[in-house]
Amino acid sequence: MIDRLKAFPIILAIALVNTVFRFIRVESAWKIGECLGTLCYRIMPSRRAIIDYNMEVVSNATQDFNPNAPLTESIFQRNCANLACSLKTYGMTPQQLTDCVDISISPEFRQAIQSNSGAILCLAHMGNWEILSKISSLVDPEPEKFGAVYRPLDNKAADDYVAQQRQEYNCQMFSKSTPMGTLSTFIREGGILGILADQRSGGMKNARPFFGVDSERSKLPAVLHLRTGAPLFSVAVSSPEPAKWRVEIIPIPTDVSDINVDDAVTLITSSYEKNFRSNLLDVFWLHRYWVKKA
Repeated sequence: MIDRLKAFPIILAIALVNTVFRFIRVESAWKIGECLGTLCYRIMPSRRAIIDYNMEVVSNATQDFNPNAPLTESIFQRNCANLACSLKTYGMTPQQLTDCVDISISPEFRQAIQSNSGAILCLAHMGNWEILSKISSLVDPEPEKFGAVYRPLDNKAADDYVAQQRQEYNCQMFSKSTPMGTLSTFIREGGILGILADQRSGGMKNARPFFGVDSERSKLPAVLHLRTGAPLFSVAVSSPEPAKWRVEIIPIPTDVSDINVDDAVTLITSSYEKNFRSNLLDVFWLHRYWVKKA
């Protein structure tokens, strides 16, 4: 009972936000987010420093650009625009999303669905990643079983409410504490499982080079791939234009003889590097991907 009472203000806030954003167009939410991004750029020096360091690492590895203040401000604007739009798209049905979401899937992913062999999607904190919980019904052919691993909210009653909202659109939610055997069974039975595995996870014992600098990498997609034999795919979410999103599902080649977990982690990391490099502004660079050395 106490847990439910504590959850009430959280659930009420979610309901109020959904109600307000129901009357705001997606394009308007994007513009609001960009304005907030400009403000945050000016008043959040610690986050500016995180983005600047992230850009320094990527720039040193790729030589694609030179880090500068306008780039950092543009990242703030794009990130906040996507976060504002996630509040709008949270309350939209998959059918309502068809006007602003374009999905491109590879023949390999289509084959995985048709053969009911299961698949593992390596998701990333980029673009409006919240829409990913609703894309299963927009994919042709539509997967029979679609799920995602997520970090639960601290309050169980509030977490149950949010998970139930997402499961309304054929997305089965698995807490990150779900046993490996349960996840493996879901995949073996033809399930398509999405895992956000781009950000630091697992401690420095799992550190691997990411854009040339050691970063803690999650082993979960790699372990599940070796346990189930299900193919791996990377998922990139980008904005080709304001308030529009493109979702690309691309195979991660794992046809390496005697592949092990470390090999699979390296291949997954390479896929993230490729997606981030191609869609630089859309990545959530406000997160510290690397621990800055003193």
